[in-house]
Amino acid sequence: MSKTVRKKQVKLWINIITLVALVLLVFISWDQIKEALTNLTTLNLWVLLLMIPTQLIGYYALARLYRDFFVAHGQKISLREMYKVTLELNFVNHVFPSGGVSGFSYLSLRLKPLGVPIYRSTLAQILRFALTFLSFIIILVVGMIALSLGKNTSPFVVLVSSTIIFATITGSAIGVFIISKPRRIKAFVSWLPKFLNYISRFIRRNKDIVDMRKVESTLEDLHKDYMLLSKDTGLIKRLLSWALIVNITEVLTIYFVYIAFGTWINPGALIIAYAVANFAGLIAVLPGGVGIYEGLMTAVLASAGVNKALALSATVIYRILTMAVFLPIGYYFYSKAISQTTELNIRKANKNATSTNAK
Repeated sequence: MSKTVRKKQVKLWINIITLVALVLLVFISWDQIKEALTNLTTLNLWVLLLMIPTQLIGYYALARLYRDFFVAHGQKISLREMYKVTLELNFVNHVFPSGGVSGFSYLSLRLKPLGVPIYRSTLAQILRFALTFLSFIIILVVGMIALSLGKNTSPFVVLVSSTIIFATITGSAIGVFIISKPRRIKAFVSWLPKFLNYISRFIRRNKDIVDMRKVESTLEDLHKDYMLLSKDTGLIKRLLSWALIVNITEVLTIYFVYIAFGTWINPGALIIAYAVANFAGLIAVLPGGVGIYEGLMTAVLASAGVNKALALSATVIYRILTMAVFLPIGYYFYSKAISQTTELNIRKANKNATSTNAK
């Protein structure tokens, strides 16, 4: 079987798996979709429509975060291209059940043809998550102040908020400690490829599946990029500002649903519920954290004094509408990017084959 045929088959299977995952997401969410459609008739649709431009601003901020990072490291990627990539990442992270891990792999594969090394796209993803959580501390503090001014503040909610803030600061400090020294990175990460190679030798008779030299080389490059980044405080502040805008627009998007219901809830309750749901989404198995996200948002909001039925309805409508609007767009750009990457690989394979035959 030729390389060209294999590449086409890979493209076909990627599309099949993607469509199956998307159908699974709709199937799991079907009851919620019906409930959301029923509740739409009672909402102020003009207020609800504000969700769309707010989300577009959030995607713009995320695209700027990535682009500014890459440009600072000499990778010239247009803002338009990066905007499309953020929509593709949204689709990948929602459809594939990986707790956000799919985004790491996809971003590396997506940007490799644009000249971005894998270690740099990996660092960009790590930085994106770190800055997102760090910037959210600011919003969480505002949320706790807003909650303290309310009448139905639950000690449990305050405890959860404090725990999230402590965990974010601690996790960030540990991450910086590890990545600041090459030997610490190797000590922390190298156990995984060694473990995989151990299993591989047992199954495949002394054949390693991970090249330790490549792993160490990637970690060294990752450390060098981190050192350059840590010296550019202006860039870090700018990236942190974009991450803060991403979080603010997401919270505003959900709040517009409550306004559309004609209810102005305590924003502190919504901020903390959003934080809890997103932390849980990192370890969710189902696509897009379906079920877990809605359940936690409702539970935290209810404990903060928000009507439980309202909390569930608003969360479901927010989730369904944002997915209904932006997942198809993300899928369009995703499938187009996959096709372009496959065609590029086919052309390279044909060129290499021609060169080999000429020799």
